Amino acid sequence: MHWHLPNAHGNHLPARLLLLLSSILLLSACAALPTQTAPTGDAVRIENPTARPATAGQNSAAYFTIVNPTGKDDLLLTAASSVAMATEVHETQNDNGVMRMIHQADGVAVPAQSTVEFVPGGKHVMLMNLRQDLATGQSFTVTLSFEKAGEIEIAVPVPNTQ
Repeated sequence: MHWHLPNAHGNHLPARLLLLLSSILLLSACAALPTQTAPTGDAVRIENPTARPATAGQNSAAYFTIVNPTGKDDLLLTAASSVAMATEVHETQNDNGVMRMIHQADGVAVPAQSTVEFVPGGKHVMLMNLRQDLATGQSFTVTLSFEKAGEIEIAVPVPNTQ
């Protein structure tokens, strides 16, 4: 038994030919669609960077989230930025009721398949003795150096704090 389907002119097309033509149309339509890259989960990334406003000569801090979707632990070694005389990775710690900012000279662990938050009162990138004002609405760059992921340069906006 052979199946035949009518076309737009009332003629009958074999079902296999109709299937072939439909497949070609579908594939060509898919090829014309813009492609979107799905997250691959294979690279360390930085999300939600922000910094406190401050004037030249003062200190500020940058905050963000490190996302490590990989299967390997990593280590944030250093941070660098041209907006400050010194840029260091710090963590605020409570030392018998006194809050101290401790330079993380050995880096910050970024375990596999985890996130590490850099937030006020916790881990942060300290920008010491600013060379320029960090005004609201501006942004600047910070380069984060990782043991395995290498260098990641991020744009850090200074949001309106009101």
